[in-house]
Amino acid sequence: MADHFPKDLLINIFLRLGVKQLCQLKCLSKEWLHTISSPHFKKQHRDQSKKRPNLSLISSSRSDDRSIRSQLIHLASIDSCNYIHECEAIAEIGEGHFVCSSRLDLLCFYQTGYEGKIWICNPITKKTLALPILSYFAGEACLGYVCSTNEYKMVASYKGKVKYVEGRVGDSDDWEFEADYEEFLYFNILTLKLEEETSVVGSWRDLFLSFTQYSGTRHLPIHIDGFIYWLAFAKDNSDQMSILGINLENEEVKTLCLPNGYSFGFSHLAEINGHLCLVQINRDSHMLNIWMLKAHESEGWCLEYSVEVHESASNFTIIGYLPRNNDSGDILIWSIKGNLYCYETDTKKFKQLQSLSRLEYKWCVLFYESFFSIGLPGN
Repeated sequence: MADHFPKDLLINIFLRLGVKQLCQLKCLSKEWLHTISSPHFKKQHRDQSKKRPNLSLISSSRSDDRSIRSQLIHLASIDSCNYIHECEAIAEIGEGHFVCSSRLDLLCFYQTGYEGKIWICNPITKKTLALPILSYFAGEACLGYVCSTNEYKMVASYKGKVKYVEGRVGDSDDWEFEADYEEFLYFNILTLKLEEETSVVGSWRDLFLSFTQYSGTRHLPIHIDGFIYWLAFAKDNSDQMSILGINLENEEVKTLCLPNGYSFGFSHLAEINGHLCLVQINRDSHMLNIWMLKAHESEGWCLEYSVEVHESASNFTIIGYLPRNNDSGDILIWSIKGNLYCYETDTKKFKQLQSLSRLEYKWCVLFYESFFSIGLPGN
């Protein structure tokens, strides 16, 4: 049967299929097995999947094993054709977790506290990997990907305190730090090399910053094309904010200027069609003003969208962007009340996705499929 199809046509068809379907097709022909298993095809498929991410609706339930405190993570997804794939269990992790949105082929879950625990999961293969525990983690985390090295990097922020006033110990000549503290912001970073059969996981490293004027981050960080962006606020005035961009390839940190005309207030970062966006929320007018970074090097911002919502704008968060064709797509907007909306960029219409009302979920994230699964830790 395989001989009746030109190879180029076969590859073109295969690139449009999901990972589960391709794994089934491997069994039908040696030629198909060789084609689908080749590293070149896997990279092609990954690049194509980025253009058609799935919207994932995540929920959780208590594990049947009462002897351990864990939860099952369930996922229902909606593809670019608005087809709903029913909810299924994809991972089992510890209790008290949050979802990290990275728009990659992996999902990330973490819990904070005296021991920071982070898991990554491939929702297609249902394999989960627990990362090394952070000694203390009370910030936010984000997973990113470095294309040039085929590596993932996890970055976690931490809002800490350091003693900063020196004084003598009694009448001696010894010095010690007094019990006066100053808040500061720093990051931990971890490198992962994931292949089909093995996973090489590094250890946590400090990512030292010279930006001592920041004391913490606001809202969730986002990953875009090898960069992780954080919205940080100053120590002296929490209303003064800046955008910190971490280049995952060289691990350098840069401060981005804010758009001209932007006024400080309740804001968050978002990714729309591959661009970094700063979402300004106007509580009085129920408007979401979306500033888009069109030119990264020159830091050229423009006010790309102004979206009028149906309730208090502070209740809304932009999840991401689902493309429909080359020129248009839907900006997905999630309400704190649990409703999901989309803003059509071509028609400028704001509407609720009523088809999701029958599904119960706690979080929304975007991910795309790939063959890069999580294997056992290796060297």
